[in-house]
Amino acid sequence: MPKYIETNFPIGPLSFLAERESWRKEVYRPVYYIHKWWARRLGTVFRGIVLGACLDDDKDFFSAFYGKNNFHNVTILDPFMGSGVTIGEATKLGCRAIGRDINPVAATITKATLSKYSLDDIDREYKSIERKVKPEIQRYYQTECANGELAEVLYYFYVKYLNCPSCNREIDLFKNRIFSKNATPKKEPSARALCPHCSAINYIRYDDSSVFCDACSQEYNPQSGNVRGANVDCPYCKETFKLVDYMRKLTLPLGTKAYAKMVLTAQGKKNYEIINKYDKNILQEVSKKISLIREQFPIGKIEPGYNTNQVLKHNYKSWLQMFSDRQLLAIWHFMKAIKAIDDIKLRRLFACLFSGVLEFNNLFCSFKGEGTGAVRHMFSHHILKPELMPIEANIWGTNKSSGSFSSLYKSRILNAIKYKRMPTELKITNNKSHKVDSINKPIQVELADTYHEFDTKQLPVYISQGDSSTYDIPNQSVDVVITDPPFFDNVHYSQLADFFYYWLNQMLDISSVVTTRDAAEVQDTDAILFTKKLTSVFAECNRVLVDDGIFIFTYHHSRHEGWVAIHEAIRHAGFICIQTYPIKAEMSVSMPLQQAKTPIHVDLVIVCKKQNNSRTKLVEKSIVNKALKTASCQVSELADNIDVSLGDAKVALMGRLLCELSIVGELDEEIKFLVQSENQIEALLENIIVRPKSVSYTSNNEPAQKNLFEPASKYLANKGLYSYGNSTALGR
Repeated sequence: MPKYIETNFPIGPLSFLAERESWRKEVYRPVYYIHKWWARRLGTVFRGIVLGACLDDDKDFFSAFYGKNNFHNVTILDPFMGSGVTIGEATKLGCRAIGRDINPVAATITKATLSKYSLDDIDREYKSIERKVKPEIQRYYQTECANGELAEVLYYFYVKYLNCPSCNREIDLFKNRIFSKNATPKKEPSARALCPHCSAINYIRYDDSSVFCDACSQEYNPQSGNVRGANVDCPYCKETFKLVDYMRKLTLPLGTKAYAKMVLTAQGKKNYEIINKYDKNILQEVSKKISLIREQFPIGKIEPGYNTNQVLKHNYKSWLQMFSDRQLLAIWHFMKAIKAIDDIKLRRLFACLFSGVLEFNNLFCSFKGEGTGAVRHMFSHHILKPELMPIEANIWGTNKSSGSFSSLYKSRILNAIKYKRMPTELKITNNKSHKVDSINKPIQVELADTYHEFDTKQLPVYISQGDSSTYDIPNQSVDVVITDPPFFDNVHYSQLADFFYYWLNQMLDISSVVTTRDAAEVQDTDAILFTKKLTSVFAECNRVLVDDGIFIFTYHHSRHEGWVAIHEAIRHAGFICIQTYPIKAEMSVSMPLQQAKTPIHVDLVIVCKKQNNSRTKLVEKSIVNKALKTASCQVSELADNIDVSLGDAKVALMGRLLCELSIVGELDEEIKFLVQSENQIEALLENIIVRPKSVSYTSNNEPAQKNLFEPASKYLANKGLYSYGNSTALGR
């Protein structure tokens, strides 16, 4: 009997559910958020995919989704496991699972995520680290306030500086003089600005353009600084020069200096104060101590790459240069304590916790503002972007801290352990979200170190690190492959993961290799090389998959060559595409989506089977018409549940074209048609999207939301041209 996903899939209801999850992913599935990883897919979607691949097509999908399952006879493989979402969701449903990733950071995170722990053991190790580390470093995050009282520092505010190439006077590189405001300033307009004349802190409105300093009485514009775009203006000699030209003449990064701090008083009140003599004495003491231990850190060279060239242009050549002396001293104490943990599982867990803490504690972080998590972490962009006005947080933390060791221990580790013991599912009833418990298997498993151990001991999970085009598992030993491969021209995970690897490797001794970059990594800006490497992995999946097994992966791309590449990889690896389903992918306000001209909010679930020998004639009109009809109905089901963009409609259409082309059975003809269809795709979309959806408009008479449309599939269905699936919205 065919599986559910081979014939149908509730893309609308699942997308509606997934969108709700996307706003609070770390709350609904905290187990996958103990550490940063890129492009983590939504757990709801992958639970649906795993369930659809295991469930017979005559079963009720959502009864099983919110019911107890035990697919112990199904073995699932994920060759691009990333943070382990597929493996975790498969484990919850009772499947046996094999995960592999070429990146050692991904493998380390997933092992930490899935391993079985005792909460008492975790608590004991945390308290041990607290005893060893907190007293050593917290005094370096202490200050003397203006009233003479001692207080804890929550955040230090820094600015980079340089010497004018004309007059040689020191210039602070402020973009503007407002260094703190509320995250929603229109609701709470108060802000803090630094006087350019005397460096006093003034309390102002966020939109003030002219203020008089309370200390020196001089007037200044807080919206103005010494940096305008790519240019720097010298306030003394009035010379203007480009920062990038200045950096080319240097060999080191620009210097930084602290100018203000946010303190937490004994009464629990937050105050802003300037840097004083007490703070400067602390920094002198830290500088002396770090000079004695700096050589204990490996060099940590940053290699050139698409995602690292930005920092190299600013003369950051080592990961160590991204930290202040105080941060490095604290790191040294933390790593010493974590390396002393005997139990490898616990050491791995705390190493991952601390590695994640460093994402929020370096000089590439900035201040998001009050009223929210204060620290904007270093990976808020998909490049390593140097900050002119960085922030240094209290790395151990207080009860008011953001991104600290103590706060992330509670929000990441403790929440993840609670979820692992009783994994819940999000359900929406009468438009209200709630959690369903007592239906899943715990995510607390014994991990196999080899496939032989996985097989002979019948262990539930086997995780390995290495090239997924070569496995240590026998032919036809896997029932289902479910994965999310990288895109050929997007973020190069390894280039960014090297930051974490540098620190994890010192605590866990993962490998003598100094980088996670690998020539076999399926990530390449060259479409031909990407296709070749992806085909190798897909072909290996074909080898280990049983003859009637299902090969499923998620994918989307804005460029046509990305779709050509994926079709070639599918077909060269010996598969044919039998179904595609567009489904909710990312949170709609994520930075990459906001920056995209035509945002894509969906992934395409591509369902494949092993190739048969059937052939059919390529009839262009028939292929296009079938693809249009099905894609239109799919877009309609999505639009009944979530907002749909023109980019999303294109994803749906390209998916259906891949399915219709697969039955031709002549790859050269299929590729020729796909390549030649590029210029027709936009015109074809007009047959899917026929009228604007009702939207609000701005004062400029422009749509408040771009590229939102209402699909034509109901029109098609009403005319009896096509019907598709069950579009009953979940919980509506």
